[in-house]
Amino acid sequence: MRRLAIYSAALLWVCATGAAAAPSPSYHAIVQDYFAGQFKASPTFATATGVHDRDCELDQVGAADHARNVARLVAVKAQLLAVDGKALSPTDRDDRDILVAEIDGQLLGETVVQQWRHNPGTYVDLMTSSVYSLIERDFAPLPTRMTCVIARENQFPKAVSDAEKNLSDMPSVFVDVALENLEGAIGFLKNDVPSAFTSVPDAKLQAQLAASTKSALDAANAFKAYLVAQKPGAHGSFVMGRDSLQRLLASDMVNVPVERVLAAGKAQLAKDRAVYLASEKLVDPKNLSAAPGEIEADHPDAAHLISTARDGLESLQAFIDAHHIVTLPSRMLPTVAETPAFGRALVFGELDPPGALETHATKAYYYITPPDPASSKADQEKLLSYFNRSFLQNLSVHEALPGHFVQYLFQRANPQWSIVRATSGSYTATEGWAHYTEQMMLDEGLGNGDPRLRLSQSIDALLRDCRLVASIEMHTGQMTLDQATTLMEQQCFQSTAVAPKEARRGTSDPGYYSYTLGKLEILKLRDDMQKKEGKDFSLTRFHDRFLDAGLIPIAIIRREMTGQDGPVL
Repeated sequence: MRRLAIYSAALLWVCATGAAAAPSPSYHAIVQDYFAGQFKASPTFATATGVHDRDCELDQVGAADHARNVARLVAVKAQLLAVDGKALSPTDRDDRDILVAEIDGQLLGETVVQQWRHNPGTYVDLMTSSVYSLIERDFAPLPTRMTCVIARENQFPKAVSDAEKNLSDMPSVFVDVALENLEGAIGFLKNDVPSAFTSVPDAKLQAQLAASTKSALDAANAFKAYLVAQKPGAHGSFVMGRDSLQRLLASDMVNVPVERVLAAGKAQLAKDRAVYLASEKLVDPKNLSAAPGEIEADHPDAAHLISTARDGLESLQAFIDAHHIVTLPSRMLPTVAETPAFGRALVFGELDPPGALETHATKAYYYITPPDPASSKADQEKLLSYFNRSFLQNLSVHEALPGHFVQYLFQRANPQWSIVRATSGSYTATEGWAHYTEQMMLDEGLGNGDPRLRLSQSIDALLRDCRLVASIEMHTGQMTLDQATTLMEQQCFQSTAVAPKEARRGTSDPGYYSYTLGKLEILKLRDDMQKKEGKDFSLTRFHDRFLDAGLIPIAIIRREMTGQDGPVL
């Protein structure tokens, strides 16, 4: 797929009074050692990234393991800061800044926020993701991956034991979400994992998988019983506090006061509400409240859901070419497919690209979960109405063209990127770009001004705006979880089914402010580049340069595009 420039270590020997001093590691050696440490600390991360020499290992999650990880991160940060920046190339200096910020974010999580001490969902996610990452991509023969699933499942009892020793002061909402997710995880382990390997004829492996599955299920059920017993006393707080939230922003190189980010989000919320209300009038001026229902009624049937999404990608690609939105690095399209049966408990609709360092399973999938034919006709219709044509197009813009799939195409087209840049996953750059493209494509003429498309896009925009407001106000103690739910329903027009889940997500994922924040950062950078370049400004060139930088903090993209640091908002 991509041949990344992973630099070899070079030792710098300094001689004093005729004797060789201890060698100081070079910047590239520090980086290489850092990633080796990351992959060792989290084999699950290694697998997802495309590094497969630890596929049979599971992350060690005991308190002592976390302490060792903190010591390692502190040491690496000190080494990076000790490197003479003047001796580095501009790109390496930027990469060093990116890596230091990422390490600060990890240290914030390890030592202050400590989800591993307060959020049982951390361990539920480990159980599912560690196995799912071995099943979802065919980077190795099925029996090889099956062997590693068995090995990882056999380590679940220890992980659960460590979890029960670690956990304290759990917020009630964290316990509730973990218990809900455990139900899905148990079903996944019981049904979907064995079904993924039914074609393997090795009787011995099948017996080992049956045994490891039982062990994994016993561990998951024991954890469930533990959480049920702990729930009455779960009175911890999920609130991070302003200082920690400021540090979280800084880990993505957003050096803007929390209050200013909140004000920008509220201003965008007001703008998007105005767009929503204006579009609602255009869709059905006689019955405004009926407009969303009219959009939902226009959807493909179950038999044509995947083909409709696939055909839509070809149309989007043609529009991008005709309107010079971005220079696509290739004519490749993602494979549009139904979400695999083993993943439907976890996936609704998403782009699944290869890991940044993956060299074997390099196909990108755009998964959509179809209605379950065994469910009621009403439930099937409800899901299909959600996949209405307006929403489906907006989803495809976000997930595929020119959203996440185009980000993957640029990553694939830049084999010279360093490992820092190739593996960087700035939340604001990744989701900010995908969200930015939804509005930008309509502004550039997609849909020829169809108000139904604008109404659907504005609903998604409002959701992201409310995420920002809810995240910041909940984690600075200005808003309760119930108030966040009300905000989602009343200010952002989210359904009573969606609003509570979205509000709860913000308790453990405060960074979901990044969708709107990243979009606003991109819009400001674009405005600044237009002012700087005047009549020479090209939207195509702006988009090309933005994506050519990688999924790195937008502050660094700004530095590299403008030649200097500047305010991101």
